Amino acid sequence: MKKFLIVLVICAFYSCNNKISPDSINYIELNEFQKQADIDSVKGLISKSFQDIWSDLDSTKIKKHHTTDYFLLENGVVWNNDSISNFMIRARIRDAKQQSLRINRFDFLKTVHNKSTIWIAYDNFGTWIKENDTLNTAHWLESAVAKKEGGKWKIQQLHSTYVGKK
Repeated sequence: MKKFLIVLVICAFYSCNNKISPDSINYIELNEFQKQADIDSVKGLISKSFQDIWSDLDSTKIKKHHTTDYFLLENGVVWNNDSISNFMIRARIRDAKQQSLRINRFDFLKTVHNKSTIWIAYDNFGTWIKENDTLNTAHWLESAVAKKEGGKWKIQQLHSTYVGKK
């Protein structure tokens, strides 16, 4: 009986120490194909979010592309989903008067995949056109952090610095 109890205690101790915790799942190595697929997904997310939110001025797409705790740091100003949505109201009125179209272009500089988050740095170029005329151009140097929320990559944080015209 003593031998049985000792074996039982050893087995219980061993099983407790080798139990997979939810945190240990984050340490499972991703292969290069999975990493590249995630990075490509986040690059597409950035492009699509700028098209939907900043070009189309569609505040209903904010929840699709941003996490609930999203924030943007831009030239000393802190934005969140609500302040962006409020900005869209004024921007739609302004753009309706101008009848302009914003075109975005991105040059991705560097990415870091940390299993549960992806950090990405890029140049963001905006061009506003009306018919065949270029009304304005802008250049920002930006970085973004994306994480999975509800099984989908979403932008959690964005940092943007206006570079200006060259």
